[in-house]
Amino acid sequence: MRTRGLVVVLILALPGVAVAQQPTRLAIVGPAGAAVQPLPVEFHRGYAAVQLIGFERIGWTVTSSARGESARIGGDTILVRAGSPFFRWGAQLLQLTGEPYRIADEVWVPVQLVSDFLPAHLPEVYTFRPDGFVLETRVVALSVPRPLPEASRPAVSRAQAQPPRPTTRPSTAAATSAPPAPAATGPASKRVVVIDPGHGGDDSGARGPGGVREKDVALQIGLALARELEKRPDLEVHLTRSEDRLVPLWERGERATEIKGERTGIFISLHLNAGSALDARGFETYFLSEARTEHERRVAALENEAFNLGPSESGTRDQALNGILKELSNLDHQHWSAELAEMVQQDLAPIHPGPNRGVKQGPLAVITNALMPAVLVEIGFISNANEARLLSTSDFQAATARALAKSVDRFFEHYPPGSSGAPVSTR
Repeated sequence: MRTRGLVVVLILALPGVAVAQQPTRLAIVGPAGAAVQPLPVEFHRGYAAVQLIGFERIGWTVTSSARGESARIGGDTILVRAGSPFFRWGAQLLQLTGEPYRIADEVWVPVQLVSDFLPAHLPEVYTFRPDGFVLETRVVALSVPRPLPEASRPAVSRAQAQPPRPTTRPSTAAATSAPPAPAATGPASKRVVVIDPGHGGDDSGARGPGGVREKDVALQIGLALARELEKRPDLEVHLTRSEDRLVPLWERGERATEIKGERTGIFISLHLNAGSALDARGFETYFLSEARTEHERRVAALENEAFNLGPSESGTRDQALNGILKELSNLDHQHWSAELAEMVQQDLAPIHPGPNRGVKQGPLAVITNALMPAVLVEIGFISNANEARLLSTSDFQAATARALAKSVDRFFEHYPPGSSGAPVSTR
């Protein structure tokens, strides 16, 4: 049953008249213009956040437990955990663009939870107006809020953002005795793996001695990996291509994001390396970030070649890619992508004769708009005659598929956050 009655307007107050400045408070204004104590807005991690207990000022009841921080209104319950961008709305697993975090005994959540998710899930209770950042909410009565702690700006490390511990804050008996949110059932409960065999069609990728083509080897390994993962009943496996055809580079991650929807998922793009030094060999795995070395910049340039829009538009292309990269830099996907990349390196090492070249990073177009943990695996150097022969064998392709499937299994043991605890570093 949805609540009705009082209309309250939340307005994001800006300091002075300089709209470009960062907001400092979320003002709460009643229907007659009566002001309620505002919520502080802080930018501890580069994005706007408010204290979760501030939800009590718009009718929610907020409690804390070993499972996380809960906010409840009527029959709706939100469960968040510090250090994870994933949260539950009832049985649904959803994702924020930034992660909630803990300072002392208080959890801060991205303002997105107020501006996007409340209107989307309770449209008859909340209406968001982008102009002026206004949220209209209809509730029977407002809770009497607890005083909010003074806002602070400490340097918050990842260690401080671990899953919350039970606190001694008072809570209502009804909220404390609430049963855990039920697990999703049916197709929505399946985790999604999107496999992206690089290149294809007119784009052959790199070529090795004897005419070995990157697109062919990547497809064979991708198909082998799909067959291996399809043995897992809890996984839903997709390929961006299952035959020799061209899939535009920009569409691959976008399509993977559509397939995943609101479910848990990962994106694995498969490629072969090439170097000017014909004796270069080994395997390395990339995640999305700024390139740090000349080698990382070279690989990113090679893999982004299909994204090239021509000399006259190359500047526009680079600006677009860099802009998107900056927008994504605050997402927790980056941390989890790095974790997945390290697992891939660990699991390929026993079956690959080449050196483990480690985890790399770069602005790779193919994984830029895959809004989930995503990696690009350079399985070997096709420019190296010995590795090219090895990469072309069905035995090595099958072994590579099994190793990558093992990485997927290991990764999902700890992902999404909250399934079995905090992120587990493999370093």
